[in-house]
Amino acid sequence: MSGILDRELKIFEDLIKRYNLKFTFITYGDESDLNYDLNKNITVLPIYSIRKRSTNKLANFIKSFNLSKKLLSEINDFDLIKQNQLLGSWVAIMFKLHSGKALYVRTGYDMFLFSIKDKKSFFKKFLYFCLTQISLFFSNIYSVTSKSDHELLGKYFLGTKKLVIRSNWVEQNKSFNFEKRNSSKILTVGRLEEQKDYPHLIKSLQNTGLELDIIGEGTKKKELEDLAKELSVKVNFLGVIRNSELIDIYGGYKYFISTSSFEGNPKVILEAMSSGCVVLANDIPNNVEIISHLKNGILFSKKNDDLRKLVLSLPALDNEKNISTEAINYIKEFNSLEKASLEFYDDFISLTTSN
Repeated sequence: MSGILDRELKIFEDLIKRYNLKFTFITYGDESDLNYDLNKNITVLPIYSIRKRSTNKLANFIKSFNLSKKLLSEINDFDLIKQNQLLGSWVAIMFKLHSGKALYVRTGYDMFLFSIKDKKSFFKKFLYFCLTQISLFFSNIYSVTSKSDHELLGKYFLGTKKLVIRSNWVEQNKSFNFEKRNSSKILTVGRLEEQKDYPHLIKSLQNTGLELDIIGEGTKKKELEDLAKELSVKVNFLGVIRNSELIDIYGGYKYFISTSSFEGNPKVILEAMSSGCVVLANDIPNNVEIISHLKNGILFSKKNDDLRKLVLSLPALDNEKNISTEAINYIKEFNSLEKASLEFYDDFISLTTSN
């Protein structure tokens, strides 16, 4: 089981502990998905254990529209359908139409906006637009993780009265001695792709004497290695690390930097703040919702190219410990597992008592 799934299971385990709920996970795997040791209140139903997988992707897609009747023959006692991402939402919609149950669609980021920012093909942008609109139309609740995403959907789509904001949650990390953290290395976490704009970060660290540790993999690794060598910046590519291990790693660093050009409700920033890192982040709308400049983090503008100046001024920062404490307190109040569980349960009750 991947580290990501380990993490995502925690909210369901918390809901089971608090409210004794029961969940059936419908996965796009086969019988091997049945081998995991899960909570007794969690049942797994792999789609390809009840239907043969085709080697043809188009055939699998077409057959997915018939899945709901098969699923109903396997699961007939349930109160709510919850779809945890936009892709594949048509299966959940058909399941709703055949079962008459309420549908809750949760998105971690806006795929339509990301497709524009990533300069995807017209076809993909159109596909994500249609999928978003159809999911909004058929869902009973459609949750987004930020005010920015809420405003975007309100601007371009119909049916937005169903929208609710449910921010991402992160685990509260154990406390670390701030003075003992490493201040000669900068930490960043994310895929080695254009969105994260690591070239800007590497250039900003030139001739600062600071090292950069990057956790993540991606297609831009060779390009970044070459740039770091050219600029004589020491960059350590640490690869992919399980989330359970990553949580402890944050606590060893004083400074975390995000140069992403666009984000949803960024979990890595939330995790770094929860661990008491002083976070420096690009002043894009979704980051501005989280970070109050020089209070619980530091904002910079890539347009004004002021990251390098901020990095050079870090040794003279006199309130970095206060920023660390405020970051921890912010996550406790707005992004805790407990808050996420309570919000989901309230949504669950509102949907199941009205249907």
